[in-house]
Amino acid sequence: MRSIHLSFGDTAVINDLDLDARSGEIICLLGPSGCGKTTTLRVLAGLERPDSGSVEIDGQIVYDQSVDAAPESRAIGYLFQDYALFPHLTVAQNVGFGIQEQANAASEVRALLDRVHMGQFAHAMPHTLSGGQQQRVALARALARKPKLLLLDEPFSGLDTALKIQLRESTHSLLKEIGTSAVIVTHDAEEAMFMADRIALMREGRIVQLGTPAQLYNRPVDEFTARFLGEVIELQGQINGVLVTTVAGEFECDTELPSGAVTVLVRPEDLVVTPGDGPYRIGHRHFIGSHTLVDLFGHDAGLPDIQLSVPTAKAVLLERGQPVCPKARCRKPLLITQ
Repeated sequence: MRSIHLSFGDTAVINDLDLDARSGEIICLLGPSGCGKTTTLRVLAGLERPDSGSVEIDGQIVYDQSVDAAPESRAIGYLFQDYALFPHLTVAQNVGFGIQEQANAASEVRALLDRVHMGQFAHAMPHTLSGGQQQRVALARALARKPKLLLLDEPFSGLDTALKIQLRESTHSLLKEIGTSAVIVTHDAEEAMFMADRIALMREGRIVQLGTPAQLYNRPVDEFTARFLGEVIELQGQINGVLVTTVAGEFECDTELPSGAVTVLVRPEDLVVTPGDGPYRIGHRHFIGSHTLVDLFGHDAGLPDIQLSVPTAKAVLLERGQPVCPKARCRKPLLITQ
């Protein structure tokens, strides 16, 4: 996608968007509701016509100012958020809908249903299936025409947590096994990090940052990215040269900032609780299994309260009201801002 612009009336939905997916790569479009993720997917599919820009799939221009290829001629598969199975067709008929003219259609359908572990439901009707089963049938149907690009719109939304984890694992394995390039829309950062080779984080119709999950999580370009990819803790500090002094120790700053007050963003897992004479006091403890969330109250020093995840075996040694100090595991914070 090159320089894509799209407005609905006076509202700009996509602003100068550029995006590439390599062969066999899984790209996740991640961002809050209304940021343009699904519209971007629909532009790729040919379901929305952009105001300007171009779209190329496997070396073929499918949209520019002189070309506007129909969705069915773009060599894509599309998995809709609600799956959109035909209610009057059986599972096998749904999967074979786009390839029914092929001589080997029946065997292709059987093979696809077996790959998504739905072979025993070939003659079932969609309304008799669970949400997870419908998702697998819809995925098989999207793959039936052997698309060069697979588009998935919130494919795991509306599923319970255990089923969601199971299906995203099986879907990822299947996509990698087949080697089809895929673009997945999601608002779930954890899901995007699990599924994607690269994540395109969007805001207000633009891609804020494009990179691997590790790059976005550990090296965000701004505060929006840092917060969207995971929990952050704010530490107030003072910068002098390249060193920032905080209650958690000293950090190095990569950018030139004038001396004075700064805010340091760090991931909770990069801080540990050290008992002793510190500016915080232990507050509530929230047991969540192998780890315990511990509230640190900073009232004595006028500091903001923070919450850290502490291994439960260590958390039981922390007594309510005990003075502690958060100490940094890392020397490089996520972000330092003024």
